[in-house]
Order: sequence, then structure tokens, then C-alpha cells
Amino acid sequence: MSDYVSVDRALAGPELLSAAGSEVTSWPSISPSRARQVTWVVGEYSRALAHADHPLTPAARYTELFAYEPVRAYLKLARTGQLRVRRAADPAKASDNSEQIRLEVLRLLVTACGAEDWAELPPQPDPPKKKPVAKRPRGLLRAQLNELADAPDATTSQLRMLAIGAVVCDTGIRAGEMCALRIEDLSPDLEELRVVRRPQGWSESEAFTELLSLSTLSRAALRRWLPERHRLLQRVGGTAAFLWVALHANHHDGQAVPSGTPLMPRGLARAWTRAVADTNIEMAGQPDWSPLPTRMEQLRRGVKPTTARAPMEPDAEKAALLLDDVAVRGRTLAALRQATRDGDEGTAGAALKARKALRLAVREAWAEGIEHTVQLAVLADAGLTDDAALAAAGWEPVLLAAIDRSQGWGRPSKAAAATG
Repeated sequence: MSDYVSVDRALAGPELLSAAGSEVTSWPSISPSRARQVTWVVGEYSRALAHADHPLTPAARYTELFAYEPVRAYLKLARTGQLRVRRAADPAKASDNSEQIRLEVLRLLVTACGAEDWAELPPQPDPPKKKPVAKRPRGLLRAQLNELADAPDATTSQLRMLAIGAVVCDTGIRAGEMCALRIEDLSPDLEELRVVRRPQGWSESEAFTELLSLSTLSRAALRRWLPERHRLLQRVGGTAAFLWVALHANHHDGQAVPSGTPLMPRGLARAWTRAVADTNIEMAGQPDWSPLPTRMEQLRRGVKPTTARAPMEPDAEKAALLLDDVAVRGRTLAALRQATRDGDEGTAGAALKARKALRLAVREAWAEGIEHTVQLAVLADAGLTDDAALAAAGWEPVLLAAIDRSQGWGRPSKAAAATG
């Protein structure tokens, strides 16, 4: 039993459930969507206590409400649609997802009431297994995305959809993980992506970081999306670090929100569905066009990416060594580039080797979690400051522009020039 319970346990039945629900929804960890679920379950269970087929009455105490048989009776009434305020089209249709939510909320109410010693909730149902997308349909999906990638007149909405779809097909990333992506999570050459994985029911200690390879399609799509993203950020002040942003102005809590603000999971799902529906209509007359799936979940099925674990935070000692390596190799490349400009024809082979060595060092530093701007500051000190020199070091120009925008002043060399 909890040491401290803020709910008045002298209350009974619906009043106790309502008080427990208010307590749960006041917790900082409870999202607005979870709060709505709590209100829904409190209302259902309160109506169940007045139902003739429920073993308890509205006078039930906290020691009774969460016992196995009363909860099972409530779930049965709810599952068969007998607790609805408005009649459903098919009241007998059960939903494992709804029952799972009910049990999750009941556990929260148990905690709020301090009723752990008396609670015996049924086990949660296993989620239904989703059929993976077979290899051939996945190949067709990539073909459709490739066709879209080659379209010179693709709209901003289609370009964002293309980039999102290609990344999901490569990585199997979830919507929440997708929305959490930042410019920092793209490798300098756009060949890899860093993803913080958060398993269902995760806690901070269970989250982990993976590095995933991106296909040629994803890299091409990102090269087209990042300049569009830059344009969308024109009205957004300050830093702008998230990879996926909104295309249009909107409203949030009564306040006007400009385009370029970060996408949220629900907004991402709506945006994907809307963009796919429009694209399927527009492309319907094209040869060999097969409609794209309108749900992002369909893209994830069957994806088994090759992954490598990465640290959640850089190790300080290892980071210092990696940055020293970047600095040494950066100075070597800068010197060889200068020699080539001075007409020393014998440096071409050495410069090629130096580029490869520096790109590897840059990649290793990124994989450790060292920020882009930290690496770019080291390269600036080594004499590699302009976009051409940084491209030789393995940095995509469109990513450099995105880094500039995400940091305000941008790269240290540009900040110094702007303030000097």
C-alpha cells in the first residue's frame, strides 16, 4: 500500500473513482490523451456499478472496486457495449486495444487510491499480431517512392512524404521516434541515422540508441527535403533542430503557430495520410503506379534493418580522442588541399587518402554522439571552413545549411565572421 494517498478513501463508488481520476490526471507524467482515457474509464466503471449484472453497488469501497471478479464484470459489460452513453453501430464487437487501455487506466486508479494490497487485475490481452508486408509489395513500394523521387515538380508535401516513407522503409521507425529526430541524428554524409528506441511501456533506463543505414533513396529524398525544410523555417525564430516540421500555419491552445514548427506523432500520421491520398489520386494515371499505403504502420511491417548500438551520451575520454583524430586528419587534408592549389601535382593521391581518413574519423565521432557543431569547430580550427572543404571531409552541403539554421548563427566559423 502507498505511504501517502491523496484520495479520500472514505468516498465510495463513483465518487471515489472520480476523485482517483482527478488525482491521476493531475500527475505531470499524464498526457492529454491518457487523461481523456482516464475520464472515459471512470465514467464507464461508474455506470457499471449501477448495472444489474455487476456484483458491486455504488457504495463499493476501494478495497472492493479493483478485485478480480468486479473488474472482470466491468470489462465484460464494457466489451459488449452495455456501458456506452451512445449506442455503437456494433455493440457486440470487442476490441483488444480498448481493453488494454482500460486495464492500464485501472492500474493508475489503483495507485491513486493506494489499493495495491486489494487489487487483482486480469492480465492484459496480447496485442493482435500484424501481418508483415511481403517482400514483393515492399519492393513495389520502394519503386513508387523512387518514381516520386524522380519527379521534378514534386510538391513540398510530396517531398516530405517521400523522405518520411523512405526512412521508415529503411529503419522500421515508429511515429514517436520519427518525430523525435533532430538534425544531429543525421550522419554528416546522410548515410546513417541515429534513433533513440523507446520500447512499449518504456522507462528512461530502458531507452537505447541505434545507428541504422539509409538507402540511396533515403539520401536522395533527404537532399530534396532539407532545402524545403529550410524554406519553411523562415517565420520560426531561434533554434530549429527537429528534422520533420509542419508545412502550414496552425493553432495550438488558442495561439497562432507558424509553419516550420515540429511535427507531433498525431500530426505526422494525419499529414502522411493526407499526402498519400493526394499523391495516389495525382499519380493514378502514371504507368505501373500502385497506390501507396495510407497508414505509416503499413510501411514498418516486415522491415528488419541492420542496426548497431550507440551510446546514449558520449564518453568524455573517448570523445576527446576522437576529436583529436578529427583535428589531426583535418589539418592534414587542409595542408594537402593548399598544396594542390599551389600547383603541387604530386599531392593528388595523398589528398584522396586524407579525405577518406578524415571522413572515417568524422563518422566515428558522430557515432559516439559528438555534436555536429563541435566537429565543425574543430575542422574550422584545422583550416577547413568553406562548404567545398567540408564536402571533401564528408559533409553534405544541404546538411550544413540545416546545421546553420538549427544553431542560430550556425557553424562557429560563420558566427565569428558575423560578429567580427
